[in-house]
Amino acid sequence: MGSIDMMADRSSAQHGFTLIEILVVVVILGIASAVILPSISSRDDLKVAAAARIVMSDLIYAQNQAITNQKLCFIQFDKVAGKYTLYDAMSPATILQHPINHTDYVEKFGSSASAGLTGITLTDATFDGKLTLAFDEMGSPRVYDSGTGTTSVLSSGSITLTCGSNSLTLSIEPYTGEISIQ
Repeated sequence: MGSIDMMADRSSAQHGFTLIEILVVVVILGIASAVILPSISSRDDLKVAAAARIVMSDLIYAQNQAITNQKLCFIQFDKVAGKYTLYDAMSPATILQHPINHTDYVEKFGSSASAGLTGITLTDATFDGKLTLAFDEMGSPRVYDSGTGTTSVLSSGSITLTCGSNSLTLSIEPYTGEISIQ
């Protein structure tokens, strides 16, 4: 009977962890946190990619509005104020209403931005040297000249967004209006 009692005592003593096992787990967790935490804390690359997708979707929305309504739709970029506005007409200036929140379709970058664009800087936006892009009834991109009030066929257009040290550029192709992110 003595040997059975000793086995019962020994099996109950083996349910815990040894000090070495606990130390090994703590060391592994410490190494993992030292490697993972710095990459989680600063994900500027993901922020700028998300912002580029938001801008791209707004450009596609403007293109679809032009096709649906069979009239020009405009997107005016303001690099100084860090925003862009979608217009139904430029003369007189008529801002499109946002389809979800029914307010003026103005998107801001930076600290006063809506979700998805905070911390993002509108570094550059140029469409053949102008700041206003338009889409015609066929969805083709055009350049709007605010001085003359006319549009012309786009030959090159790009929008550059920056977050921290990461930048992405959206390019708008002439004639087709295809948008790519680089």
